[in-house]
Amino acid sequence: MFQILAEKVISGLAAFSMLLLSSYQGNDASFATYRTSFLDDRMFFECKLENAFENDFEEIFKSGQIIDIFFNVNIHYSGSVIHEEEFRHSIIFDPLTQLFSIELEDQELTFSTNSYNELKKLISNIEYSFKDENIKDCTMTMNAYLPKIRLIALNKDFDLMMLWKYNQPKITLSLARDFYED
Repeated sequence: MFQILAEKVISGLAAFSMLLLSSYQGNDASFATYRTSFLDDRMFFECKLENAFENDFEEIFKSGQIIDIFFNVNIHYSGSVIHEEEFRHSIIFDPLTQLFSIELEDQELTFSTNSYNELKKLISNIEYSFKDENIKDCTMTMNAYLPKIRLIALNKDFDLMMLWKYNQPKITLSLARDFYED
């Protein structure tokens, strides 16, 4: 049993290593299809990260390492930052069960799936809320980034941002405009 598991992990690392040595096609990741809503002093924000996990990401997610997608939120009021937060979506693949385990910190949810398409859908959806008495007059900025990971088999670090062409997707919203247009 351990030999089968070891073979699956090694084959995953070998595929990942070949990916790094071959040519790759980066993704033009961006935030799109956003929606804000308000309930008293609480703002609810939903958006989708698009074109982020195409091309080489399936092999990366199947490498057996925890892969994190980080999101930073900054909320400004009258030129000052009133709130900063970082959260992440984490993925780890179990080669034995062929399941992706997913944690979405912003939604406080965990999932498991064997479908790569479902994985992409889950990790691409962001749901965020924040409460402040002045929220309707604030500006919110969110960006996403990928970390560097250590490739043990190659004894090298790999910057996953290369797969997003070193561009962090970013969205800035005037919450006042969204509130008063509703």
